[in-house]
Amino acid sequence: MKEKMFPVLVGVLIVMAFVMGAMWSKLQTLGEQAPQANQADQVKPGKYKNFDEAIKDLAKQVKIDGSKLVSCINSGEKKGIVDADTNEGGTLGVTGTPAFFINGKFLGGAFPLESFKEIIDKELAGKGSTNYKDYSKSLQEAYEDPRGKAFDPVPKKVNVGNTSTRGTAGAKVIIVEYSDFQCPYCERAYPTVQQILKEYEGNVLVAYKHLPLVSIHQYAQKAAEAAECAKDQGKFWEFHDKLFETQSDWANL
Repeated sequence: MKEKMFPVLVGVLIVMAFVMGAMWSKLQTLGEQAPQANQADQVKPGKYKNFDEAIKDLAKQVKIDGSKLVSCINSGEKKGIVDADTNEGGTLGVTGTPAFFINGKFLGGAFPLESFKEIIDKELAGKGSTNYKDYSKSLQEAYEDPRGKAFDPVPKKVNVGNTSTRGTAGAKVIIVEYSDFQCPYCERAYPTVQQILKEYEGNVLVAYKHLPLVSIHQYAQKAAEAAECAKDQGKFWEFHDKLFETQSDWANL
């Protein structure tokens, strides 16, 4: 009798072990899912409630009067400056940002530093050419791009005027940048321009012009006007830098 019962008991024990194992696995799964569910429920709030709050905080970071800055923006007094830059960019054929004119030679997009350096070095050496085939393969391809020339060595006359500049006045190479503070590609190009200013100190002047893409960037126009308002408080470039460095904090409010 005992011998007959032994296989049955073994079978029961195996089944019980399987059931207990399954239950333990289920408990482990539930335990792992619980923190994930809590994390999903805890949606991180935006850093700022609205654009005005963001602007005031950025103003504080660059040590200017935030209330005065917001008042200036809301008055619309700088809209004309931004619109003039945008219209000028349009007459030059600029349809996207960032766009650069290096001694008038067009380079459109967040190109790598090497592309800028190639053009700048030729200009400094007095070897700048209007023939695109005198440039590297990558720039030749940019010129031949069927979607539109991203590089054009035939210079265009670009007026610097009262545009904010940094670098060396009277420099042999003048770079005019058309940009949008909310544009992710412009944000990507920002450190490239910083590096150019560092590497070519004394030989380059950079002028910044506004071209907010208002159809796709909700805060681009106001951000551009904010930079011009900051200029009244002597902090255009500080605010310019801060807008790009904190773009992810205010661009998606």
